[in-house]
Amino acid sequence: MAAPVSSPAPVYRKLTPMHRGLGTMTQLWLGPDHLLHVQSTGYSESYRRFYLRDIQCLVLVHTASRTYLAVTLTVLLLIIGAIVVGSGGRLVGFAILAGVFLPFFLWNHLLGAGCRVVVVTAVQQENVTALSRLPKTRRIMAELKPLIEAAQADLTAAPAMNAPAGTVTPFADSLPPPLPPS
Repeated sequence: MAAPVSSPAPVYRKLTPMHRGLGTMTQLWLGPDHLLHVQSTGYSESYRRFYLRDIQCLVLVHTASRTYLAVTLTVLLLIIGAIVVGSGGRLVGFAILAGVFLPFFLWNHLLGAGCRVVVVTAVQQENVTALSRLPKTRRIMAELKPLIEAAQADLTAAPAMNAPAGTVTPFADSLPPPLPPS
């Protein structure tokens, strides 16, 4: 009697650290043939799997989240500073407050501009909240591009190989021209 053959467990590689939002934590993992978007609330987890073969596009949208956070921190600093100065704590109190808020300003600035990423497949559009800052998102998208192209290489070659010689595939004239390499 032959021993049962077990399939090996998928090997995942973490693409993003845990991204914490309001009540949620998200993370993006790369599997052998798919992306895994994990969302957790602390009580429940949900998993979205995007096969590299099925991804039609990754939409990158710039947001003003860095500006909004900087304005919020500035307003908080001014309100608390007015309270400190009004209570008689003059320059020393305001300097302490500035020292507390300065690391948050620097951290926000060094993370880079904000962005939002949407993965589009034939059946869904999913907002990938684990990608929220532009430098990290560009690095990950540059890493994913060759993997997606490799996974879809046989899809672009398949109609030409299956079609008889001399036939034109439908919609060939309506296809947009290929993009130049980046």
